[in-house]
Amino acid sequence: MNEKLCCANFYQTDYARLIFGASMHPGGLGLTKELGNKIGITKNSKVLDVACGVGTSAIFLAKSFGCHVTGIDLGAKNVDEAVKNSASEGTSAYTEFKVSDAEKIEFPDEAFDHVMCECAFCLTPDKKRASDEVYRVTKHGGSIGISDIVVRGNLPQNLRDALYRFVCVLEAKNEKEYVDYLHDAGFQKVESEDRKETLLVLLDDIKKRVFAAELLIGLGKMKLEIDLDKTKKIIQELRQCVDSGLVSYVLITGKK
Repeated sequence: MNEKLCCANFYQTDYARLIFGASMHPGGLGLTKELGNKIGITKNSKVLDVACGVGTSAIFLAKSFGCHVTGIDLGAKNVDEAVKNSASEGTSAYTEFKVSDAEKIEFPDEAFDHVMCECAFCLTPDKKRASDEVYRVTKHGGSIGISDIVVRGNLPQNLRDALYRFVCVLEAKNEKEYVDYLHDAGFQKVESEDRKETLLVLLDDIKKRVFAAELLIGLGKMKLEIDLDKTKKIIQELRQCVDSGLVSYVLITGKK
């Protein structure tokens, strides 16, 4: 099983839901809306959500902008769940979901006005091919919006060992590399904006969830077979990396 699919399956686990909550990326849906505004989504837009997960962002975009959103994901379970979630949220007429790979997007050229990819571009093994594919399916005059983890250097080995399940961190690159991939694909006016504060807020939220889980476990109201002490240590070490600038979160936008 490749790392992208492993990651897609991991984020369906009880552990991931406890740690990350409903929206599994820094900034949550507030940052999703900000990114949508930055790239110019309107009610007439056709939007592609790459690595859509269970459809949280796609459904939110459809509700917030009134646009049509197509979500693709490698995980068939994610796609099935996204379809169900959209139906329960009343957005089925504005969304569709399909199992597909960012490196081989199964849509014709210039099929979408805008493409979004949240916290997932880093997972793509062949980022050049993924960038070329995203460029291909974007209409002339359209735009790309990415939010993602960046790592500006080498993570300490002990932290890499502890984060073996969090592929999105281990496979992250620096923002210059991401920008270069998009430039080389053909996108113009590619800009990167550091949003370190969203990652700090996420780490604080995770810390609170772990504390709450400890209380519930202590009261016998929750059973969870994870090492919470180890999780707390990882959070502390990641916080140090973010404070130092080694790890951060960025928004990247570009035009075709």
